[in-house]
Amino acid sequence: MGNCLQCFQNQTERPSNTHGAAAVAIATSSTSSSSPDWHHTSIDKRYAGQAGHLNANDQFHHLNYNTVKVGGGGTFYRERSHETDELLSTRSPLKPANYCDTKRSSFKKSLILLNGNSDIIAAVKESTEVSDNTLNKLFEEYKDPDEDMILAEGIERLCRDLNYQPDEFAILVLAWCLDASQMCRFTRPEFIEGLHKMRADTIDTIRKRLEQTIETLKVDSELFKQLYRFTFRFGLEPDQRILSLDMAISLWKLVFTVHTPELLNNWVHFLEQHPSIRGIPKDTWNMFLNFSEQCDIYNYDDTEAWPSLFDDFVDYEKARLETLQTNTTTEIARQAVSHDDDNNNDDNLHHYQKPREGSNDSNIEKL
Repeated sequence: MGNCLQCFQNQTERPSNTHGAAAVAIATSSTSSSSPDWHHTSIDKRYAGQAGHLNANDQFHHLNYNTVKVGGGGTFYRERSHETDELLSTRSPLKPANYCDTKRSSFKKSLILLNGNSDIIAAVKESTEVSDNTLNKLFEEYKDPDEDMILAEGIERLCRDLNYQPDEFAILVLAWCLDASQMCRFTRPEFIEGLHKMRADTIDTIRKRLEQTIETLKVDSELFKQLYRFTFRFGLEPDQRILSLDMAISLWKLVFTVHTPELLNNWVHFLEQHPSIRGIPKDTWNMFLNFSEQCDIYNYDDTEAWPSLFDDFVDYEKARLETLQTNTTTEIARQAVSHDDDNNNDDNLHHYQKPREGSNDSNIEKL
């Protein structure tokens, strides 16, 4: 996985018109214990092109944190007791909202009412399903010659065929739709099952579904939370529970391509100025979304159970803004004094009178 991360970080060093996250394209599939429940209850909604109706009770639990010293003077932050998947509540299961399903169901009922021909119904249903055989052929086009999975080179070719760069937001969305468990690979089950749920079996339909999903993510904050939580797991190295700082920064920039919080740039700047922060645990990652939605520098309550890293960030930002304000005030005062001096010089010039010809003053001037 180290090579995959190096691949990822090398991608982030080159200019990109995205928010910069890396060969996320060259990424996908680790051991995600078991596929998360949301992936089965709400996957159809990603391709519906519209947001569903969700419950309003989006609550989360605050945890206490310890600051842990690491060799070399570094620190990372972790939760004291337990991790909190419930921080980003999935609320109630999302209801399928696929217009095509509704329309197809209505059409089937009409056929039954007309002639009761079940063979026609079966034919209509079959025409809307994605064939395993077709998906396996598509997988074979990109799979590694030595392993039964799509690895870095195959993912790069897939990205080119989809007309995306590997570090674009759309490729992170693709990894999420396939429920990829690790960067730098797609397994056969992930690829085939994911495309079944996307109802896509060609490059053109995959791209179309990605475009539809991205539009839905722009307006559906609950669906975005699911993508946001997936991104942390996706960026982990095998058997690790904490994101490296560099990886976390890259993924924050990437996942916030949509729903970009106002304080993101300041947050990233703070992290880059504190390289002693060696890692970002799951709770810090999850709670940052809540923090960015609910707080700013001036209404932040440090008595609440936010991670201590957020306390440090708020203190850093307040000090930076106070320094900036002081420097601005000083500069304004300096410019005001300079302006007064210029006015005094102008007044002296107005009072100066040119000596008359033939006067002693004029003769002195000539000398």
